[in-house]
Amino acid sequence: MLKIKEFKKLQEILMNSWPAQHYYFLNGWVLRFTEGVTSRANSVFPINYTGDLNNVDRDIKFVEKAYQTYNLPTIFTIPEYFEPYGLDVKLLEHGYHQAGCITYTMIVSIQELRNKNINDEYSFIFYSERVNKLSTFLAKYSKRNHHAQNVLEALAYRIIIPQKRFIVAEYESKIVGTLMGILDPHGFLYIADLLVDPEVRQQKIATSMFFKIINEWGIPNGVKTIWLQVEIENKEAMDLYTKLGFNKAYSYYYLEKSFEP
Repeated sequence: MLKIKEFKKLQEILMNSWPAQHYYFLNGWVLRFTEGVTSRANSVFPINYTGDLNNVDRDIKFVEKAYQTYNLPTIFTIPEYFEPYGLDVKLLEHGYHQAGCITYTMIVSIQELRNKNINDEYSFIFYSERVNKLSTFLAKYSKRNHHAQNVLEALAYRIIIPQKRFIVAEYESKIVGTLMGILDPHGFLYIADLLVDPEVRQQKIATSMFFKIINEWGIPNGVKTIWLQVEIENKEAMDLYTKLGFNKAYSYYYLEKSFEP
């Protein structure tokens, strides 16, 4: 498990790499609101707690009212370290339940990354912004529809201080894969939106995009560490990242309470 200082640093990098539409700060907790698209951008990050421990129940109720204002369920991100101690138990007492499965944050240094060959049968095109055709592809093959992709497109435009690049894999002018990379000033490269057309999987397209963005963009811009997030139920992805040299940094899950008008 990471040291608390290292964990908090990664949480900050994550929030900067996935910026919410609106924020509210409550006694160290960071509340994020983004039209309900992705739990990461619509949940509480309890990294610190500076409030009175006797008032935690009151603060939880305040948080619930805040999310109700946006017509959203209240979601707390629960990693292996959070503040205050015992928050997870209190949330269960308030009627929260686990939403989805556990997710691993996985990490590897650039020196320990096990390089793979690029499949040159495909074309790999870089973009500085999340172009529309990328969103259209993700709307077709991911679990998020066109509206959600529009919200995420706006989210991507908010990524200003960290550097960002998008890569599209094409075959005969048809998109067959996408990937987003976000490089923060400390050299942490976050990999997201890695998706391949189901009809052409097992062609090393994912690893080709992965190493293209690292070798041709990340390394020239000072990448030191690569990290990503993967649900533990996604065994194929877990196996792939382990083979590439990734190790678990920490895990987290969500506790959710539905909005009741």
